[in-house]
Amino acid sequence: MTYLAPIMALAGVIVGGCLSIMMTLTVERKREHWNLAREWRERKLQAYGTYLADVKRLRDLAERVAASVGLDDQAPPLGRDAGLEQMAEANMARSVSFETVNLVGGRPVVEAGRLLNRAVWRLEWFARGLLDDSDREGWIHAFRSYHAAINVFTECSRLDVDVSGEFSPRVTEPSPRVQYESDRAGRDSATVHPD
Repeated sequence: MTYLAPIMALAGVIVGGCLSIMMTLTVERKREHWNLAREWRERKLQAYGTYLADVKRLRDLAERVAASVGLDDQAPPLGRDAGLEQMAEANMARSVSFETVNLVGGRPVVEAGRLLNRAVWRLEWFARGLLDDSDREGWIHAFRSYHAAINVFTECSRLDVDVSGEFSPRVTEPSPRVQYESDRAGRDSATVHPD
C-alpha cells in the first residue's frame, strides 16, 4: 500500500500534464485558426476595395467620354480621343484587380464580379462608340444595370467578409438639369399670372 500512493500521485501528475498539453495545443490551434481567418478577411476586404475602386475609375472615365458625345449630362466631358487611352489603362487595372478577387473570393462574390464586369464594359463600349452612341435611353439603361451590378457585388462582398450593419444600395440619381427643369416647371405652373 505504501507504494501505491506515490504511484497514484505520479500517475495524476502525468495525466494532468498530458491534459494541460492537450488543452494548450487545442487553444493554440484555435487561436491560429482565428488569426488566419482574420488575415484572410483583411486580404479579401483589400482585394474587394481595390477592385471596386478600379471599376469606378473605369465607369467615371466612360461617363466623362459619354458626356462629350451627349449621352450623359452629369459628368464633366472628356474627349473620346483623350479618353480612349485612359479607359484602356483603367480596364487593365480592373482586370488585374478582378483576378485577385477571383483568387480570394467565394463563388457568389466572383459571380457578382463577373456581372459587374459586364455592366461596366457596356458603359465603356458606349463611350468608345462600339454601341450606338446616340442611344441615350440605352445609356441610361446601361447605367441602371451598372448600379444594380455594383450593389450585388458590394452586398456579396460584405457578406463574404462578415461586415455588420445594413447595406444601403446605390441608386441612379436624376441629373441636376432634369431636377432643375422639373422644379422650374413646378414653380412656373404654380405661379398665377395676372390678366
